[in-house]
Amino acid sequence: MGNGQAPAGISLDSSLDDGTLVRADSPAPGVIGLDSKGGDAKGPAPSMADRIVSFARRQRGRRVGDGECYTLADQALRGAGAKSARDYGTITPNADYVWGSSVNLSELRPGDVIQFRDYSYRRVDETEDESGTTTNEVEEERPHHTAIVQSVDGNGAVTVLEQNSPEGSAVRSTPLFFSNRTTTHGNTTTRITVRGTFWFYRPESQ
Repeated sequence: MGNGQAPAGISLDSSLDDGTLVRADSPAPGVIGLDSKGGDAKGPAPSMADRIVSFARRQRGRRVGDGECYTLADQALRGAGAKSARDYGTITPNADYVWGSSVNLSELRPGDVIQFRDYSYRRVDETEDESGTTTNEVEEERPHHTAIVQSVDGNGAVTVLEQNSPEGSAVRSTPLFFSNRTTTHGNTTTRITVRGTFWFYRPESQ
């Protein structure tokens, strides 16, 4: 691993069934501020994760800094008192950045950061009715990208806050998938196929 580059990530292709091929040596998650009770004037101060997510949410519809995906994560973490990728090594335009301590998909929580390399997912919905089969397909790609976790939605689905995807776009919330699965609801079967490599990071305090 070179300076500022990520350790071996999670790689998925169409041969895999789920997203369990993740590092098993990560620390167990604690209670996150977004899920904790309280929050009134007399309650505890917002957690670092709360501050990261709140910053990114406030930017929705705007471009942060130079508009690069890296910049949104960098400003959100630094503003929350967390280390950024520059604290883990030299930054180059095509590096697989490190954003904190590595965690598993099962440990992922709001405020974490995802680093992507040649990632894509394909969702196919097939609906059977009297007239036959109707197919709807959606595909998203992130060749080299960074995003902040807004919410963990279960079954490998995660909503992220990101910018510059597609290129030039402002900050937005986007649902993505990180494990292959097939589900059936009523007369509709949904198949999700994930490819590429991605890393999940828990930001660390300065």
